[in-house]
Amino acid sequence: MKEALAEYRNIFERQLQDVLAQYLSDIQPISEALVYAVSNGGKRIRPTLCYLGADFCRKDSEYVKNLAVGIEMIHSYSLVHDDMPCMDDDDLRRGKPTAHKVYGEGMAMLAGDALLNMAFEVMLGDYDFDKNTLGAMRYVAKMCGIKGMIGGQCLDLANESKENFGIKELTRLNRLKTSCLIRAALVGSAILCGADAQEVQALEIYAQNLGEIFQIVDDILDRTSTEQELGKQVKQDIANDKKSVVDILGIDGAKEYIKKLEDEAVKSISVYGQRAQKLIELCKFLSNRSN
Repeated sequence: MKEALAEYRNIFERQLQDVLAQYLSDIQPISEALVYAVSNGGKRIRPTLCYLGADFCRKDSEYVKNLAVGIEMIHSYSLVHDDMPCMDDDDLRRGKPTAHKVYGEGMAMLAGDALLNMAFEVMLGDYDFDKNTLGAMRYVAKMCGIKGMIGGQCLDLANESKENFGIKELTRLNRLKTSCLIRAALVGSAILCGADAQEVQALEIYAQNLGEIFQIVDDILDRTSTEQELGKQVKQDIANDKKSVVDILGIDGAKEYIKKLEDEAVKSISVYGQRAQKLIELCKFLSNRSN
């Protein structure tokens, strides 16, 4: 899976450069800030999930390339805004200074806004407006809005200094803030590729659990790794007085919870046999990642 992720990442980087060449403006420094934000490495898990959604539906990665680039633009915009002083106030992202540290808060805010708008410009660029395309775009927009990622970010801000945040509240937060964009990538891709209602339902369960797994592993690494290992500031939840699943269940309990989520995710798609194999392997890989 590590080799497969590297291959998908290389595919995405080529597609990203092609799209940026087509859609970027000559207005500076906003274009430079936008490129800085979206080109700052990372695992490219969300584009990979777009490709795997296409693969699940027996389509080529080229078919969902605009969706993959658009989803990663949305992810990048959310990170730019998350890193700002009014949100998580982070100085590092993937080992590099965050966008507002390089370009200033105002330009970083505009770069995030530009990425969100460009994402939909790109995603709608080359497709015929059939029911699958419209359904996918509607789904992505919902997953990124107040009933999805933005709603989760709102709950995350409300988490600060709140003692009554238990496992129920944190589950809802993680499902919105993290799982929804994971769902947008995988399920949005499957909808675009013509998945039926039963397939969509199975992939939604998988993606929701995968997002929770990803967030809880992040929370564990935040407590157990160093800034050099992660490329970002650690123990940020403690600094911002936020609770995580680790605070409630402990590290061992959180790992047991991850295994439960992994089993549920795998079960939800196992009925599809070989079509689901790469997704199963990805889930197991991310459950045990170390960075």
